[in-house]
Amino acid sequence: MGGSDYTNDSIMEMYLFESTTLLEQLDDILLRSEKIGTLVLEDVNEIFRIMHTIKGSSAMMDFNSITSAAHKLEDLFFIIRDNGLDESNFVDLFDLVLRVSDFLKEEVEKVQNHEELSEGNDDLVQEILAML
Repeated sequence: MGGSDYTNDSIMEMYLFESTTLLEQLDDILLRSEKIGTLVLEDVNEIFRIMHTIKGSSAMMDFNSITSAAHKLEDLFFIIRDNGLDESNFVDLFDLVLRVSDFLKEEVEKVQNHEELSEGNDDLVQEILAML
């Protein structure tokens, strides 16, 4: 599966429920921010929290591809939270967060379907690092 083979169904069910719920919340934030053309501070904080939670629970489950992407996006939103968002970067940031969200959803779906997770996501991580 991508690390440990978890047989405790309740832990897996909780992981899948939490991750899916958080990614739906992320989609809601992205839709709202696309309409207004920016990310308000409350949404920046919420994206940071979402990525922090996904990173932690994915690390506990040993889902490295999910952990890595969530960790890097969390780092980016930590910086945005502290330094503010340069509005000229909104479109690029929005597109990047959308790609990360799509990647995370695909990986969580793989977990749900008992499929192997991606070995790496270096291109996506490099995009996040470039934005940093």
